Amino acid sequence: MSAPVVWTAAIATLSVLYMTLVVPLGSGPDEPEHTYRAFQLALGHLFPHLLSCVGHALRVGCLGDSGRLTPSNRAGGPVPPVLISAFDQLYALSHPHGVAIHFKASDYSRLLGSMLGGKATRFANFENTALYSPVNYLPAMLIFWIAQHTAESLLGALYSARLLTGMVWAACVTAAVAITPRWKWLFSMVVLVPSALSQSAVINADAVSLAVVALSAAYALRLAASDEPLRHRQIAIVVILGLLLGLMKLPLIVVLVAVLAILWRKLGRGRERAVRLAVIGLPAAAAALWWNLASNAYFVPYRNIVYGPATRVLVSQSRQEHYLLAHVFKLPVILWTTAVHGHLFMLWEVVGTLGEVGLPEWFAIVWLALFVALAIGSEGPGVGRAARGWIAGMLAVYFLGTALALYLTWTALGAGEISGMHGRYFTLVLIFAVPMLAALGGGRIRHPQRAIAAAAVIISALSAGTMFFYASYHYYGQGPWQVVPKLTSVLF
Repeated sequence: MSAPVVWTAAIATLSVLYMTLVVPLGSGPDEPEHTYRAFQLALGHLFPHLLSCVGHALRVGCLGDSGRLTPSNRAGGPVPPVLISAFDQLYALSHPHGVAIHFKASDYSRLLGSMLGGKATRFANFENTALYSPVNYLPAMLIFWIAQHTAESLLGALYSARLLTGMVWAACVTAAVAITPRWKWLFSMVVLVPSALSQSAVINADAVSLAVVALSAAYALRLAASDEPLRHRQIAIVVILGLLLGLMKLPLIVVLVAVLAILWRKLGRGRERAVRLAVIGLPAAAAALWWNLASNAYFVPYRNIVYGPATRVLVSQSRQEHYLLAHVFKLPVILWTTAVHGHLFMLWEVVGTLGEVGLPEWFAIVWLALFVALAIGSEGPGVGRAARGWIAGMLAVYFLGTALALYLTWTALGAGEISGMHGRYFTLVLIFAVPMLAALGGGRIRHPQRAIAAAAVIISALSAGTMFFYASYHYYGQGPWQVVPKLTSVLF
């Protein structure tokens, strides 16, 4: 086993174990809502439920401003009351009077005797995660299904769901580094970016996305570097990866464009190439079209409902679509205004996000600059010029698609700036910067392999260590050597 594979496995596993334990339950980005969605899927409900607010007894979830901002529906599903109560208690303990304070290991004590068994009788609202497909939650779904049938303890189920989610991510990114034919240290550095370390050890939809995208990029490069013609089994694997991408939230399906661009020469010529493109692309496109059209029937504007009255705005997907069609010329202005206000290119979140906070932006700029410098001076030969262009185009379409999706589903009707952009959305596709930038320096810039390996090890080790310390001090106000023993003594 090569050194970059061992290094990736070691750092990824250590990070999963540490972050699973140290990040307080419910502190991951929208972790309670992701948990409710995963639990609903584990119960066998493919789509969320729509609860009418008209004359319904659950009035507390339907209160809003009078008039157009009063919600008519809530999206969610039934979960055990103990699950909602646990997240509510943990939030109240760490946010007394609405002000965040440091979390304490002893806060878990009152939940030690809680069991997850029992019927799902309470309706949980999770509009912001209701449209994610089962693919994003497979590890957590398995744990919650088992917990439902074995009367597992609440904390045991939640930590197990986190741990399995993280371990699946760790296994997949390690496999990606193992199968890529070149640039292994660069792959290792990217999959171990601090944002991925923190995102992959909580219950969310990003861990599986990070894993599948990394595997797709690595497998495409492996097939492209082979001297043998593609076999049916290899094409079948690419089809499966394409289906997984298609069943994830838009615009991740566009990643398949970069995969096909890398594989272009291996797909044959003429009719053979056209058939293979259809075999790979059509199922993925059909899956993406089906899931997004079917799930869109359950779309409920999250910002209309959950935010406080002072910050609520009118979000209407259909009316926003009509607005954009009538004002297409305003889109560049909207993007520019968002960028000027610092809400479009959130580099610190791409590299170092932790929950809803993260490492400072200078850390992200240094990390990205070092990565680019290492990539352009890495070994050749790289992918072809046309493939690089398609990858760059895919990244641009992915970025614009994400911005457009947020404008339609999160931003106030007719607003001049996009709301809801998060840099972690682009951590998912950062892996494709490796083949796009690798060996661009040609003969003018060339780093020895040992130098790249040493730099990747140092950067990833320092990045992981920085994130570990930041997590412990941010959430607990103490160092890891103080936090870990206290948590283990309470939980175990």
